[in-house]
Parts: sequence; structure tokens; C-alpha cells
Amino acid sequence: MISLIKLDAAFGKTLRKRRLAKLLTQEVLATEANLSRAYISDLEIGKKDPSLFTVFKLAEALKLKPSTLIDEVENTI
Repeated sequence: MISLIKLDAAFGKTLRKRRLAKLLTQEVLATEANLSRAYISDLEIGKKDPSLFTVFKLAEALKLKPSTLIDEVENTI
């Protein structure tokens, strides 16, 4: 059974990997997704868990389908 802590960590790892692959800073991603840089940081370290709306906003900012982001998270777990 998956835990929220493990899921948050996997999401953070995936988000950071995708952000760095696009050569984006946390600040730029935050601006593109209309979120704060601190929130992006918290997501990447697994401190916060994103809402579905946030996942969609981040995927759009990264020019990905939300399902691509979610599939990568699932494969990380």
C-alpha cells in the first residue's frame, strides 16, 4: 500500500527532474504555473502534496500532459 509521504516524495523527485530537464529555475516554473517559488520548493522536497489542479498547472507549465507527469510519478514509486 502506498503512503502519502512516499507519493509526495515521488512527485517531488519527478517534478524536479522535469524542471531541470527544461532548464527552468524554481522561480520560472512558479511564475509559469502561477504558484510561489517556496511552494515549488516544498513540492520538490516532498513537504507538500499537490492538488489535482496544481498537477495540471505544473504539467501545463512544463508543456506536458498531466498523465505523463502522473505516469512518471507512478513509475518512481
